[in-house]
Amino acid sequence: MKIAIITDQHFGARKGSAIFHDYFLKFYNDVFFPTIEKEGITTIVDMGDTFDNRRGIDFLALDWAKENYFNRLRDMNIKVHTIVGNHTAYYCYDKTTEIKIDKLNILLVPWINKENREETHECINKSKAKVVMGHLELNGFHANKYVVMDHGDDYSIYKKFEQVFSLNYHTRSSRENIHY
Repeated sequence: MKIAIITDQHFGARKGSAIFHDYFLKFYNDVFFPTIEKEGITTIVDMGDTFDNRRGIDFLALDWAKENYFNRLRDMNIKVHTIVGNHTAYYCYDKTTEIKIDKLNILLVPWINKENREETHECINKSKAKVVMGHLELNGFHANKYVVMDHGDDYSIYKKFEQVFSLNYHTRSSRENIHY
């Protein structure tokens, strides 16, 4: 079983900038879709911020995403699980949810905020999954090469899991079982 993980695509970024969408398309055409085909991947976990603005969508950006991303995935029979991020619209997993891909139980954790914090932490504590994929804000991790986050959840609540993947911060960072 192979799963592709993608995140922070931010369709519609910079007011639907054609320059950004051209850059995105180059990545999809040259890297993403060829890798999916080559590796025989049938499932994608999108870990949030698929679109840039959670309050609305530019219709040109929506059409671009449909034609260049979603329709292509549909035509390839790829199953997509999308988690709500802090920028994302609502057509995703908006509650902490356990899914099963082949024989692997995965806990999907959307962006945690004051409205869902208690319920999310309860699900994390009860989960028997081995893997967490989420749009997490964890204290002590690098948001970029200059800034270390001084807010968010303590990463210790995820110690019971074998692997934890999060991509809210836009830089690589790892500690123990947690990978940004």
